Amino acid sequence: MRWKIPYIDFSRQYNKQKNLHLSNFKKIMTNGDFVLRDEVLKFEKKISEILKTKYVVSVNSCTDALLLALTCIGLKKNSEIITVGHTYVATLAAIKHVGFTPVLADIADDFNIDPSKIEKLITKKTSAILPVHLYGHSCQMDRIMKIAKKYKLKVIEDCAQSFGAKFKKKFVGTFGEVGCFSLHPLKSLGAAGDGGFIVTKDKTLYEKFLRLRNHGQGRRKNGKYLKSRYDIDYFGFCTRLDNLQASIVNTKLKILNKNIYLRNKIAKKYDTVLKSLPIVLPKIYSKDQYHDVFNSYVIRTKKQFRLFKYLRQRGIEVLINWPKPLYKHKGLKLKNYNLKNNEKICNEIISLPIYPEMHNSELNYITHTIKNFFKH
Repeated sequence: MRWKIPYIDFSRQYNKQKNLHLSNFKKIMTNGDFVLRDEVLKFEKKISEILKTKYVVSVNSCTDALLLALTCIGLKKNSEIITVGHTYVATLAAIKHVGFTPVLADIADDFNIDPSKIEKLITKKTSAILPVHLYGHSCQMDRIMKIAKKYKLKVIEDCAQSFGAKFKKKFVGTFGEVGCFSLHPLKSLGAAGDGGFIVTKDKTLYEKFLRLRNHGQGRRKNGKYLKSRYDIDYFGFCTRLDNLQASIVNTKLKILNKNIYLRNKIAKKYDTVLKSLPIVLPKIYSKDQYHDVFNSYVIRTKKQFRLFKYLRQRGIEVLINWPKPLYKHKGLKLKNYNLKNNEKICNEIISLPIYPEMHNSELNYITHTIKNFFKH
């Protein structure tokens, strides 16, 4: 279906920096610089500067970032990891694939893990907390880190949807031992395919990540191998960010702050026009407390499916992320939880289009259509 207003318009996004992308593409193709080359090193250095974190390792997805983090962080065998059921399946898949058990906490009204639900889930097997910063909004990291410190737990942050978001003026991904990020095209900083990266303050973890992403082989620094590239320390993975994707996100980094500003501007327009309707809007927080990037703009309504269908029939591509908690998917064979707020939220949420290239006329059409729905 060709949408009147898509959830995100990739062609507009591309055209905004078309000449730069084409110039980089030509240079990379001409030089044959495809794997672990200058654009990758440049990207890792730039991310380190932005997040003010010492080490950055690019990989080919946030899923792989989580896998590497869980593999390297030194958790005991048969560990339990406290996280949420309201997240993309990759979060739990990474935990399961390394042989650990996800233990699910309920979420708060901001869609993120409810810190008040964590402590009662801690057992002798608990080794880590894995908070997910959903929709571009940070978890309550002060409370989470306090619990982690009290029980000597590791913290691995899933920041797939929240690059650039802050909690109390500190970037998400820099609170725990490791932060894992996505460069999927739908994200606030997206490649033209899959991509991701890991951040950490720990040099030992950094060294392991560099080797593991490249089949366990000697790592590169400033374009040179510190050990022979043929020295293999252990069995690793093939999870590298390629040079072409790195060049694309390097170009997009030039306008990242402007794009985040525009996302917030659109969110405020939604707030202004929709606040009188019987729907729950995302809360706008003080910037001293939270800095949101609005990877998604998620409303809540008890008429979820009717409004969802109404908007799509009128050419507006809205999404439901996600219509049921992960523990409700029988094929995943997870423990049967009863997380009341998670289940209530799944039955009410709708994600509206929000992207920097949206036109005012499109925003007006969306809000006008929603208002018309509630008139009937």
